[in-house]
Amino acid sequence: MGLKPNIAVETKKVGQMRKVIHPIRDNSLSIVLFALFVICISLESLSGWRLQNETLAAHAQSSIGYWHFLSTGAFLEGLASNWQAAVLQLGSLIVFSSFLYQRGAPHSRDPRKAKGKQKRRKADRFSWFYRNSLLVAFLLLFVLALGLHIVFGTKAYNEQLMLAGQPPISIAAFLLSAKFWTTTLQTWQAEYLVIALYVVLTIFLRQQNSPESKPLESRNATTGEANG
Repeated sequence: MGLKPNIAVETKKVGQMRKVIHPIRDNSLSIVLFALFVICISLESLSGWRLQNETLAAHAQSSIGYWHFLSTGAFLEGLASNWQAAVLQLGSLIVFSSFLYQRGAPHSRDPRKAKGKQKRRKADRFSWFYRNSLLVAFLLLFVLALGLHIVFGTKAYNEQLMLAGQPPISIAAFLLSAKFWTTTLQTWQAEYLVIALYVVLTIFLRQQNSPESKPLESRNATTGEANG
């Protein structure tokens, strides 16, 4: 008889643990990715702060504090520049894969299979905005990140000009400058290369249990069959 209360207590504790564990398990992918983002941006800010002070010392300027560095163009431009390139990469894959094909890639529609009327009728039940909401979200994120890149890039470039004893330039002048387009195209070409390699490599290679890969038994020519 004395064991029943203990069993009830243990059962209650297990139930409470499950309530905590299940949300963590069910969202573990996004939790880990956001955690890695926080770790990387923290380390980036610390190393960037050290580099900025080394640059200032080389120009006989006094060093700046960590929190001051976080408001400088040197730090903010790097964030915005890489954000807009990363958003462009995924946004391009989303929109191009809606009408272009890559035979054998799990994230491509099969060009041999025509769109069915039933699928079109089902899609027509939803508004245009909902049917294209993912692309719209990435487009807005890209415009926002690109705008921040231009603003903070201008600030960072003017900080460099100030150290060199030269007058600052306007946002319009920076937008037309070789500095802006060099840094922008450096990130764009890297992002497009990586996404192209990803599309091609998923034709031939596999990753067990990953939904980004075709099943292990799939033929290389199989198109659009990602792991379930």
